[in-house]
Amino acid sequence: MALVYGDLHIHIGRTKEGKAVKITASPALTLENIIRAAEQKGLRLVGIVDAACRGVLEELWALANTQILQPIPDGGYRWGKVTIFLGSEVEIACGQGRAAHFLGFFPSLQAVQEYTSLIWPAVTNSHLSTQRLKMDADSWLQAVLACGGVAVAAHAFTPHKGVYGSCVRRLGEMFRNPELIVGLELGLSADTSMALGISDTHRQAYLANSDAHSPGTIAREFTAYDLPNISFRAWRDALMNGGKGVAAVIGMDPRLGKYYRSFCSHCMLLAAGDDAVLACPQCGRKMITGVWDRVREIADCRGQAPRKPPYQVHIPLAMLPGVGPITYGKLLREVGTELEILYHASLDEISRAAGEQTASCIRKFREGRFHIQPGGGGRYGKVTWKVTQTQ
Repeated sequence: MALVYGDLHIHIGRTKEGKAVKITASPALTLENIIRAAEQKGLRLVGIVDAACRGVLEELWALANTQILQPIPDGGYRWGKVTIFLGSEVEIACGQGRAAHFLGFFPSLQAVQEYTSLIWPAVTNSHLSTQRLKMDADSWLQAVLACGGVAVAAHAFTPHKGVYGSCVRRLGEMFRNPELIVGLELGLSADTSMALGISDTHRQAYLANSDAHSPGTIAREFTAYDLPNISFRAWRDALMNGGKGVAAVIGMDPRLGKYYRSFCSHCMLLAAGDDAVLACPQCGRKMITGVWDRVREIADCRGQAPRKPPYQVHIPLAMLPGVGPITYGKLLREVGTELEILYHASLDEISRAAGEQTASCIRKFREGRFHIQPGGGGRYGKVTWKVTQTQ
């Protein structure tokens, strides 16, 4: 068995020909740049969630035909040192103007092609990412499974298109067979302890992915898998029984997420306290619901929760105070991948490459000597250093 770091929610901003795919994503987020960024970050596994978009699918076929993409016998493709899984993010309505995002992952290009034949008739523009499907949730799920795919709830707790965050209290309100959804993305504003408060989530594997909209945000969250080999079949098996092959969920401190606490855009007030806050205590208006507040609102687990893999708090290198773009690039060139810099490289090596101040930043992170100003209302939280006598 080998420990594999995987980020399986990465968007395509533009195709190789420059055609837009994810409108809100960076134009620099191309397939080639994703592979380059994954190697710089230290990932061995990535998921492309726009593989079912027409232009991206055509580009993937061309890469396979020229053998840049090498098929893996048990599913997936290898590009250099990085393995790629092919995914599709969709938006599914769940009544009263609400909708949630879900992910389907597939073992091969042939499976994706078969899947597109089932969903494209229900899509307005098959070239663009995260299309709202004109089909019900069960029909989409059956299409994924019929093509040998795996279904996962995307950023499940966020107020923006998260199934628990903005739609339902239980997956059974959307799906006849909710157990067929085998994984839940925690999202940037939630962690394992929060998810465990909702008993409906206990049967699914908990996952962390970046939902990257730019090369720099790849691997801001990721999952460590214990796999016998890097293949689609091995990963699919790892998700079974609530995530038996998930070694750790490695995500940002949820307070750094931009929807952690409820926020009133009228009063510019961020919720605080130990109770769920849904209406502004100053003006009474409905707030932008925070993930923490929503989870507290619908939490129902009063007994013993099942054991889940550990949640390890991760802060991307670029979010550490004192690590600017120039320093970041210098560290990657002279020290190693981002994960090596954050967790394994010697402080002396970091100091030689980028100075003692940067080495001090990495040391403080490793020792957990930081504060976090919580985020909310679309604004990310912020890392600040604790003031101690041992700095």
